[in-house]
Amino acid sequence: MIEGGHAVLAAIQARWPVQQLLATPSDIAAQWQIEKIETQPVSAEILEYLSDSNTSPGVIAIAALPGAPVVNWSIQSLTLVLDGINDPGNAGTLIRAADAAGASAVALTAGSADAFGPKAVRASAGSLFHLPIVQHEKTASHELITSLNHQAIPIVIAAAHDGVSCYEYSWPRHCALVLGHETRGVSPTFEAAATARVTIPMFGRAESLNVAAAGAVLLYAWRAQQIDKH
Repeated sequence: MIEGGHAVLAAIQARWPVQQLLATPSDIAAQWQIEKIETQPVSAEILEYLSDSNTSPGVIAIAALPGAPVVNWSIQSLTLVLDGINDPGNAGTLIRAADAAGASAVALTAGSADAFGPKAVRASAGSLFHLPIVQHEKTASHELITSLNHQAIPIVIAAAHDGVSCYEYSWPRHCALVLGHETRGVSPTFEAAATARVTIPMFGRAESLNVAAAGAVLLYAWRAQQIDKH
């Protein structure tokens, strides 16, 4: 379920498998007569009831889940790995940040939020439809690490205190950045596979950042170095 005009347009423009649009009759007449997509007129009250946000989204799209995407590991960019990040708002916000920073894919391990759940979709603000999103089952963290190692892609994990400063680390253009649970950090599986650990230095009195904020900082620390190198 995709809520709100911005996200719905992003899905349609990305040729996502949108099957049906729900909107008020006046809104359908004004802007939602999309060729080859069924439209269903409903009241604003129905839209508000279907949505779990505080206000009516204006339009809701119903879409089929895509098949498992094939990640093109040859793209010289960053893959963001969400390892046990179970808050859908954080997951969606991180997908948005990855899209903004120019990452090539996002992978979510077992224990992470559903990237296609309503809250995550809304938090991604349409970015969910711009990137390959890979959601792994319980045993697939090993499979993901195997794929990364097979392609000789460095695995960089975010650490709260004991890593190299993200501003001093020499970021590879092609790498996987792994973000873990805010309390537990990344899983032992990724700890053992890491080729580097990076930390965001704290200059004030805050002990740490929310994982979504930390992810955005790390993504742009990586991106800034790629700009400087070129």
